[in-house]
Parts: sequence; C-alpha cells; structure tokens
Amino acid sequence: MYQKILVAYDGSPDGREALAQAKSLVSASGGEVHLLAIIDLSENMLLVEGMAFLPDNRRYVMQSVLDAGVKRLQRVGCTATNDVRYGNPAEQIALAAREMNADLIVVGHRDQGTLARWLNGSVGESILHHPPCSVLVAVKSEQMKNNVTPIRKNTGVG
Repeated sequence: MYQKILVAYDGSPDGREALAQAKSLVSASGGEVHLLAIIDLSENMLLVEGMAFLPDNRRYVMQSVLDAGVKRLQRVGCTATNDVRYGNPAEQIALAAREMNADLIVVGHRDQGTLARWLNGSVGESILHHPPCSVLVAVKSEQMKNNVTPIRKNTGVG
C-alpha cells in the first residue's frame, strides 16, 4: 500500500479532511506521513512604500498548525514529520513529493465557484498535470457536509 504519504496541510477544514483521510490510510498500512504547508509569496507579500516583505508571523502560524497536525497523527501511532515552504503551492507539493519519493499526495478539495477557479486555479488540478505519484483529492462526504446544526438565536422565550 502507501508507505510515504505527503499531505498538503494548512489547518483549513479541507486540509483537516485531507489529514483525516491520510491518517486512515497510514493507520492501515503502517507508513509515514509528511505534512507540508506552502506560503504562496504572491498572496502573502505586503507592499509598503515600494518595498515588499512577508509578514514574520505567517511562518510561525503555519509551523504551529503543522505541529498540531503531527501531534494528531502521533497520538494514533503514525510516524509524522512536517515542513513549511515558500512558492507556488502546486510546484512545491510536486517537488516535495519527488524529494521524499512519496507514494501518494493527499490534498483537500476547496469548493470554489467557476470564476474563482478560473482566476486562482486549482492546486489539485495543477498537480494532476504531471504527478510524481498517485494523488488523492480528499472530499467530505455529503453526509458530513450536511451534518451541521444551525446556530439558533436565543429569543429568551420559553
């Protein structure tokens, strides 16, 4: 089965679904998981008086998210590591998969409208053009998506 799994993980609901599915796979096969967060410089740079810079806390926040993900995996007996990289997400994911000789890449599915997908592209779709290994796009089941209890406003009646 899959012995080396690379998970693109950012702590979002889509990322948590990818982590959960990777955890299930690795629990069955006894492999290892590498969590990877990508900071896309084109989205995270600030321009101030003609100078561009990356906010210092972004890497710290991503590292904290990755550390928490590794702990979740380790609690169920999985071997897990993590890394933060900078650049184009699809390129960095494919590069990391090649470097670690991954058997599987797991990415979350972010439900975007047609216009957003056209403007932003899809990381999963970009990876599928020249994948270095198998790719799993983790999608929540319809039951999980619809299993949300609405928040009700307390009217103070009754």
